[in-house]
Amino acid sequence: MPVSRPYGTMRAMADLTSLFLAPQDPFADASGHAVSQVLRELKIIGDTLGDDLYRAGDNFSRHVVFAGCSPHLVMEPPEGGSRRFCHVALHGPFAQPKLVTGPNTVKPRCPHCRKRFDDWREHLQQWLRNGQQVRCGHCGTVNSVHTIDWREHALSGRYLIELRNVFPGEATPSDVFLQTLEQESKMPWRYAWAAYLDID
Repeated sequence: MPVSRPYGTMRAMADLTSLFLAPQDPFADASGHAVSQVLRELKIIGDTLGDDLYRAGDNFSRHVVFAGCSPHLVMEPPEGGSRRFCHVALHGPFAQPKLVTGPNTVKPRCPHCRKRFDDWREHLQQWLRNGQQVRCGHCGTVNSVHTIDWREHALSGRYLIELRNVFPGEATPSDVFLQTLEQESKMPWRYAWAAYLDID
């Protein structure tokens, strides 16, 4: 059953970052069953750690492609309860799209005139309360906060895949991962980097 949350956003842990995937259409209703099947078949997820929380599977580092020199990946939960290790969280489905940002989220752009929203952090909560609408001060067009161009540093969706402990720009999903998600869910997907999500 879809979960309803105020203002279309979720609380993020700003000091920890993740790679997120969501349907390209933020209003689309993805099948959680189909998504989890893809993650299991590709071995991106392993054993369950909790509700909708999974260990990284054997092929996590194959389908989460890290740039440059291979980083030291922590795959097992550290002692003391730290969440600084690679694992996967699934969020949704939600009644409305949820927006997640992070400490490194860049200034989004108007999808029509490409003008940047320089003061977006100051206005975000107002946008979310105001019917989730954003008016461009340059060209005057009105867009949903979920469809302005967040330039892969924020993401909206009714269903979110969170690949945890990935720094912004450090890794991207493999072509096979994205193609398989599209085939099984019948819709294209996109990705972005943002902060860990805590769902209360």
